[in-house]
Amino acid sequence: MVIVLSAVCCLLSASGCESFQRKFTRKPKSERPPTPVISFHDYSGAMTPLERYRKHYLMFGYWNQDVIEALQGGSPNPKRYRQSSAEALVELTTMQSLLSDDVAARLAPLIEERETFDRQLRSPTFNASRAHVIARVLETQARRIHRDFFWREVEEHLKP
Repeated sequence: MVIVLSAVCCLLSASGCESFQRKFTRKPKSERPPTPVISFHDYSGAMTPLERYRKHYLMFGYWNQDVIEALQGGSPNPKRYRQSSAEALVELTTMQSLLSDDVAARLAPLIEERETFDRQLRSPTFNASRAHVIARVLETQARRIHRDFFWREVEEHLKP
């Protein structure tokens, strides 16, 4: 009886559900995986000088706000405020390159000031207790940039 019962179990397992068998059968390898189609579009040429300046102005505001928030947090994250400060500085120098010479010269002292703060934030001897002081100075600088270099204010002074 045990032999008959085990034979019936073997037969049922061998001739079981097709989907169950399909789970455990090896599928043939495809010849090569499909490659994705990547097409890059350069939209920077289609932008007007005002749109380009506005984009960098807004990105500077975003990165600057991120630096300030990182510095004002309870325990500042060094990686976050260093990265954000570097990005804000890059956006600010890009904004300067888009302006005409006379207006760019007015922006130069602010960039130099920003570079000194960026060096302070990157230095290994940076003290977290000075973070609030630097955050307030960066807020003041951001207000000056917003007042003097807002994208609507410098619209006539952009390079073509």
